[in-house]
Amino acid sequence: MNESYGNFNVIRNQLSKTGITEILGYDGLTEVAINQPGRIWFERGNGWESQVNEDCNYSNLEMLAQSLSVKSHTGGIDQDYNASKPIHSVTLPDGERGQIILPPAAEDGTISFTIRKPSKSRFDLNSYINSGRLSDFEICGRAYVKEKALTGEQLELLGFLKDKDMDRFFKKSVQMRLNHVMVGATGSGKTTFMKAIADLFPANRRYITIEDTHELDLPNHPNHVHLFFKREGIGATAKDLIEAGMRMKPDHIFLTELRGDEAWNYLGMLNTGHNGSLTSTHADDNPAAVYSRLSSLIKESKVGTTLDYGLITNTVASTIDIISFWKGSYMTKIYYNPEEKNEAVMRLLGMVA
Repeated sequence: MNESYGNFNVIRNQLSKTGITEILGYDGLTEVAINQPGRIWFERGNGWESQVNEDCNYSNLEMLAQSLSVKSHTGGIDQDYNASKPIHSVTLPDGERGQIILPPAAEDGTISFTIRKPSKSRFDLNSYINSGRLSDFEICGRAYVKEKALTGEQLELLGFLKDKDMDRFFKKSVQMRLNHVMVGATGSGKTTFMKAIADLFPANRRYITIEDTHELDLPNHPNHVHLFFKREGIGATAKDLIEAGMRMKPDHIFLTELRGDEAWNYLGMLNTGHNGSLTSTHADDNPAAVYSRLSSLIKESKVGTTLDYGLITNTVASTIDIISFWKGSYMTKIYYNPEEKNEAVMRLLGMVA
């Protein structure tokens, strides 16, 4: 194989030659897609747009795909670039994530590229409040709670939520070391909001982030380590990094997305003194769907096959405190019900049916 394949300087030149570099520089850009040679699609907040580019031809796309595929697998055992390996998850020189699909998994004469550009935006909680992004939302859960079953802090937090005082709600939730899951589609704004909540955490603690591509920077927390897992090929898994991270004396571990067999390890981490965490996932926009999604991720894992489903669902319900739902950078729903969490804890302890 030509030694130039996988060289970042070569890749940058190829990206420029195809016209992708110019589009990656657009303000507000979130996605780039190439469905067939000659046209580049992109999204920057107002729906999909496209540009015709003659240099975005099959030959140039093939060279770029091969370079990216080799670079993303360098050092691994799977560097094949042919019909027997038509799907490649890749990383561009500046950290953008990409998915490349070749024939026969794609149409003959085409190479599919999808590139996601991580958001560099950072807004504080006041910006979210002042822009109305935390104003028009539905509060999920029971309408009434048994106040005697709750602590003073839980009642105080419920009061902030009822009044839609989201400044005090989120600041208090961080103080209480609650676990928060953000839910939404790709590009919904959940990672950007995660940054805003991360900024509320004390600066004098030790933090570990676990990601596949670097998005969750912590400029206000000097004692931090960023760990990265691979979707495929060489590298550590998210589960490996959770286990390693717990031995690194963290005060908090943030996992940018729950998506696989690391879910059980993540919950175990939260239940062994590392609570006060942030993560995200993809699910339908209701709490039951989120619990079902996380429970299914666990049940489908190797360890999950040995666990009772009731144990799994109660562990999820007793560990996750807050679920917020996101669409177009606006919070559409939020769930916080400590009574249901307390009941799940009691079920785990075998004190109630």
